[in-house]
Amino acid sequence: MEATSEVDLNKSDAPDPSSATRQGTDYGAWIFVITVVLSLIAIALLARNIFSAAQHLESAKRNAETVARVLADVGVKRKAGQTEVAECQTRAEDPSKLTWGPCWDGIAKLPEIAKLANAMQPANPIFGPPCDGSEESIGRIAIEKGTPWFSAGNTGVTFAASDGEDSILTETPLRVQVCNRWGEAVKVQEIKF
Repeated sequence: MEATSEVDLNKSDAPDPSSATRQGTDYGAWIFVITVVLSLIAIALLARNIFSAAQHLESAKRNAETVARVLADVGVKRKAGQTEVAECQTRAEDPSKLTWGPCWDGIAKLPEIAKLANAMQPANPIFGPPCDGSEESIGRIAIEKGTPWFSAGNTGVTFAASDGEDSILTETPLRVQVCNRWGEAVKVQEIKF
């Protein structure tokens, strides 16, 4: 009797990878999970920061709306000859001396205006020149005087910083703005004073 040996060419001594059990830690999965968690935390912090900044801007805009309302009320009373703020009324002895500086100083003493504070940066002043992108302008309320212009049948108003010596003898357009967290102007309202 002769022994024959058959060799199975499809069979190998290497273990079958599908039946092998994994051993050790899968670092790729852990890195993925940690990345996702850190991303979610970063998104939550960013959203919180944006929401807080938006709330502060809305508070600053409400302050600017209060200023615009008071200015409009004083303007209406001034036009009617009432003397709520004496510095804003023309005087019979010298009507040409009616300027913005003393009038604004009188308005700033009114209780509604005097109680206002900078809603975005409490260390910054509440009122000041137009927004200039600086850190000091954040949250500031700026009042600009309008100057009418006429050109080839077109009319419009150009706004610029109010000078204390600007005459307010006639009805004057004013624009009230607030500076956002980047120090950029956000128009709140335009009124006639």
